[in-house]
Amino acid sequence: MKSASLEQMMADMNNGTYDLTCNGECTQCGNCCSNLLPMTEDEITTIHKHIKKHRIKEHRHNYPTATPTMDMTCPFLNDDKSKEKHEIYSVRPRICREFICCPSKRPPIDDWGYKLKCKTVDVRKEFFK
Repeated sequence: MKSASLEQMMADMNNGTYDLTCNGECTQCGNCCSNLLPMTEDEITTIHKHIKKHRIKEHRHNYPTATPTMDMTCPFLNDDKSKEKHEIYSVRPRICREFICCPSKRPPIDDWGYKLKCKTVDVRKEFFK
């Protein structure tokens, strides 16, 4: 990687622009996976059924620290896989299916009916506590 690219990447991160795509296409790196997500009740129910059927376990991403930390990474993110790292990939919520970290390629979710049905979900608490 050229230093100019590294400098640009650091500048993008500092100003809140995260584009980890390759030519605007998702690289399935998993860096956008979060523990707090907007979901509908139907999505929550579908995910509950899927994790029960497939006996999916929680993934932790914490590194040992002197003080307790919160793992804000999605508990379904499996870093051991190179692609489709999400353990519930086939039933992942709409926000995960449609999100892309390249701002110019990201379509807005203009579906107000969908937005109004969503609630912010603590994924770890909802599915594993």
